[in-house]
Amino acid sequence: MAARRDGLAEWERGFALAGVVLVGLALAAVHWLGLLVGGAGVGLLARSWPRALAGGAGFGALAWLAFVAVLADAGRLAGYLASGQLLALSAGMAVGLGLVGGLAYGLRSAGSTA
Repeated sequence: MAARRDGLAEWERGFALAGVVLVGLALAAVHWLGLLVGGAGVGLLARSWPRALAGGAGFGALAWLAFVAVLADAGRLAGYLASGQLLALSAGMAVGLGLVGGLAYGLRSAGSTA
């Protein structure tokens, strides 16, 4: 396979992205900084600013959905959905921190091959 302009083949980028998402979700399960780390990893693998920001926000949304799945598995989803502001705050924080992590795209140099 030929390397793309940015230095990574499509399959390499896919494996790297899957690894970053798994590591970010594992870190987010134990500490909120995992949301920033996951968003940063996704952002660093992006090809443009819009993709980096969308990827970071998407990672945060995925982490929040994983949190909701854990609550559903524990039988606590009804109470969480009835909590109102806590629901909105937790969803907003997850997406927002992932988005902030996506800003790591700006740390790449102009000639970066990552």
